[in-house]
Amino acid sequence: MAERRRATLRNAQDHCADVVRRADSSFAAAFWMFPREQRRALHAIYAFCRLADDIADDPSVRGDRRLLLDRWQAELAAAYCGRARHPVGMALGDAARRFELPEAVFADLLAGVESDLIGEPIECFEDLRRYCYRVASTVGLLVVRVLGVRSERALDYAECMGIAVQLTNVLRDVGDDAASGRIYLAREDLERMRVAPELLKTGQMTEDVRLLLALYAERARLYYERAADLLPPEERGRLRPAEAMGRIYRSLLDELHAQGFSCFDGALRISRGRRLALAAGAWLGLPSSRPTSPVIATDRWTPRVER
Repeated sequence: MAERRRATLRNAQDHCADVVRRADSSFAAAFWMFPREQRRALHAIYAFCRLADDIADDPSVRGDRRLLLDRWQAELAAAYCGRARHPVGMALGDAARRFELPEAVFADLLAGVESDLIGEPIECFEDLRRYCYRVASTVGLLVVRVLGVRSERALDYAECMGIAVQLTNVLRDVGDDAASGRIYLAREDLERMRVAPELLKTGQMTEDVRLLLALYAERARLYYERAADLLPPEERGRLRPAEAMGRIYRSLLDELHAQGFSCFDGALRISRGRRLALAAGAWLGLPSSRPTSPVIATDRWTPRVER
């Protein structure tokens, strides 16, 4: 019986690894050098997040999405009770026990998916910051725990890095998101910068739109810098995989800036080879290289961390 359970768990873990491989994600590039048990846990986390996100965003998903999310929330509870039936839930339950992953963090992540599902409005930047925390910082908080790091400063680092990464995603995908009816840029910022939502939906790159995008790039940059300041020197070695993820997305932000925020020409992607090179540099502790031209600052805003 015990051997049968182990075989079932291995199959579930292999299923999660396959989800990661098929996604061709920056996540895989940042964490491929992990020891086996940590890598399996990270694959389970990613697979859980990927399938949850697909409920809200994947056009191929059929059926009542609200009901599907309810079932995924129930699967999360089952994973923590040792009663999961889905392969991802089984693998996640094992990872949660091994690495003491808080169920509440996964619940926050699902709250972010729900906000996408219901089209929760983003009125101000604080609304967007909360959304970024739910869908990205939560993942960072889980990752640092898998890495064996628990200090308050490291958790603040993970939160800031998650917000920086998600702001970069928002900037990269602004054209595709707007065309599909979802605008993540805060309504008050659009009004302040004199940008009508229709300009984003139709992909019109006016000077006002470019300045609005530059504002969000500056906010992301400030979060990357805040995360770098928070990175505990004594934990740097163990947090290099998380730093690798940050380098990949910071490189994406720099490329968006270099291209003049051409966010309506399809989502920009960093090549797999480039992602692996950036990740390897972080793993080896090599200094990161960055373009000399600064991101345009458009306001006097500074990030804050709430935990």
